[in-house]
Amino acid sequence: MEFSKIIHTRYSCRNFKDSMLKEQDLEFILEAGRLAPSSLGLEPWIFYVVQDSKKKQEIANIANHQSHVEHCGAIIIIVSRLDFGEYFESKLRERNLKEEELQKRLKLYKPFIDGMHEERKLSYAREQAHLALMNMANAATSCNLASCIVGGFDNRALDKYLGLSSKEKSAVMLVVGESKDSTIPEKIRNSKTEVIRFQ
Repeated sequence: MEFSKIIHTRYSCRNFKDSMLKEQDLEFILEAGRLAPSSLGLEPWIFYVVQDSKKKQEIANIANHQSHVEHCGAIIIIVSRLDFGEYFESKLRERNLKEEELQKRLKLYKPFIDGMHEERKLSYAREQAHLALMNMANAATSCNLASCIVGGFDNRALDKYLGLSSKEKSAVMLVVGESKDSTIPEKIRNSKTEVIRFQ
């Protein structure tokens, strides 16, 4: 599917079939998330995939009983990692940079990362999560699947449900599946003159 068609046809579906996703479609969507850009290449995320009916129901309860969370093909929960300061240097070394360039980047960015308090780390990591999120949402559309971005849930309850460590926090969900809708809703957006300004 052409990208222009993807961005014009993707919408927040709330009416899914309970059918499972094809394995190749799910793999493609997850790979789109894995390959998403991230600030400093930190990739501070983990993707939890839920397809079991009972677990989808339990997570729907945590998500304010939203029925489309329960009745979908799969829930993809993006969890933010707060330990990126611990692996920043090792990830940087994977790029096989010259030592001079490596030390330059460490000197520039390590103080910035190490200077973050926990709340800032969480905010920073959640910002990155949305880059992976949108890649996956668009990837789902390219597979002729519908999706809905879900941010309305009890984070603490979901963190506990997933058994997350203190350095992991749930950020956002993407529910994906086959749509029952016969038509795609009209896309209503602000006009170009309202949102685009040239300087």
